[in-house]
Amino acid sequence: MAGEDREKVTPEMKVGEVLRRWPHLLEVFLEASPAFQKLKNPLLRRTMPNLVTVAQAERMGGLEPGTLVARLNRALGVEELPQALSEEGESLLQAPPPSWLSAPLGFHLDVRPILEAGGEPFQAIMAAAKEVKPGERLVLEVLFEPIPLYKVLAKQGFLAWCERVGERHYRAHFYRKGQGEEAGVPQEAPFTEEAWANPHKEVTIEPHWEPPLPMQAVLEALAELKPGQRLLVHHVRRPIHLLARLEEEGVRYALKDLGPGRVEILIEKP
Repeated sequence: MAGEDREKVTPEMKVGEVLRRWPHLLEVFLEASPAFQKLKNPLLRRTMPNLVTVAQAERMGGLEPGTLVARLNRALGVEELPQALSEEGESLLQAPPPSWLSAPLGFHLDVRPILEAGGEPFQAIMAAAKEVKPGERLVLEVLFEPIPLYKVLAKQGFLAWCERVGERHYRAHFYRKGQGEEAGVPQEAPFTEEAWANPHKEVTIEPHWEPPLPMQAVLEALAELKPGQRLLVHHVRRPIHLLARLEEEGVRYALKDLGPGRVEILIEKP
C-alpha cells in the first residue's frame, strides 16, 4: 500500500524531516550514538538536522550502513533487515585509491579533538585549505566520512578520497588541482553593484542572537523569495555554518567584510 511507504524511514530522508514527522524517534537517535547528543537542544533540531540525511548521519555516528535506518523503522513497527545505502556515489570509501595520493602534503589537520569536544571544525578546515597550493594535498583526520565537505572543497578546485583507518577514525584526502588538470566547478560571475544596492529582501542579524537563530532568520527570509531573487543579509560576523550550507546546496552568494562587526552577504535564491 502507498500509505505504508509513507510510514517508512528511508536513507535519503533528512534527519530534520524524520524528527518532524516522528518526534518520538529522537530517543532512537540519542541511543544510537553519542554523536547525536546535540539533538537534545530544541534550537539545534530546527536547523542543523536539515543539513544531513539519515544515511549520512549513520556515518557521522560511526554506525554500520543501514543499521540506523533499521532501528528507526523498527521503532515505527516496520521490521526489515538493514540495507545498503541508497546514496551511491556520495561515499568515497569504496573508490580505488587515486594516483594523486603521492602528491606532496600541503597541510595535515586532525579535527577529531574539536569534534569530540562538541565544536565545529569548518573554519579550521577552510583556513587549512587556503594553505594548500595547486598540486598539493590537504589531509584531514575525522570521526566520520565528511561527505558534505566534498562538494564544498570541490568548488575550490579539490578532488577528494577517503579511507577508514579505524573505529571512528577516517582519513580524508583532498588534492588541489593545478593548471592543465580537469577544471573544477565553473565560477559564477560576481554580483554587480546594482544587485548589491537593490536586493529583493533584507534581513538584519542582531548582535545578541545566539545560534542557530541567525541561520534560521536567513533561511526563513530566503524561503519567502522567488527563484532568482536576492536576499541581503546584514550580519555581525562571518556565519560559518550558513556559508557551509550554501556551499553544499550550490547556492550563489557573495560576502563583503566591512570591518569589525559588519559583514554583508548577498544570496541569490536558486
